[in-house]
Amino acid sequence: MLAAALSLPGLLLRAPGGMAAEASAVAVPCDEPPLCYTASRLQAERNHIVLYDIDIVDRTRGLSRIRADRAEASGPDLGDSDVVLTGQVRMTMPEGELRADRATVQFAAKRITSMSAQGNPATFEHALDNNLQTAHGHAREITYDLEHDELQLRGDSWLSDGCNEITSDHIVYNFASQRVQADTTPGETGRVHGTIRSRSGTPCAAGSARP
Repeated sequence: MLAAALSLPGLLLRAPGGMAAEASAVAVPCDEPPLCYTASRLQAERNHIVLYDIDIVDRTRGLSRIRADRAEASGPDLGDSDVVLTGQVRMTMPEGELRADRATVQFAAKRITSMSAQGNPATFEHALDNNLQTAHGHAREITYDLEHDELQLRGDSWLSDGCNEITSDHIVYNFASQRVQADTTPGETGRVHGTIRSRSGTPCAAGSARP
């Protein structure tokens, strides 16, 4: 197991040990802006790198953090490449949280720009402005565009704020505006299905249960 910081092209890796081991349980594993990560093991040759138990911290938009069992990337600069994550993929950011079985994360200019996640299903949640409700959603594939704060859910897509539910093949959700757009795949016979529940009493809470 590595115990010191290693300088890699375009990114800083700090494996468990040293300062990271002294951090508290709630602290991020590394804090070297704009982008850093930790891993339990690294395998690298030429322009190919594999990391295990990876934990990525991006400070360019507040604090975004991605964890996974395994990460694989190709290219001379990890801060400007596509990284494939597998196994218990979890992304936390100021806007909420996303979980998946597999994901491809795009990095550009030392920051995370987008994430395409797949799962059975892939899920997300987002605390709404009043902090009294949380939006939940799931789909076979969720694409997150960090540049525009926009999620696209594809395949058996479902979205709920606890009172309103939408089921469709394709749903677009904007974190900032909380704007929702739903449609179906051209040529398909399916339709957008919505459910509206009362906001008084307990029906809303009951409506947040995931199908």
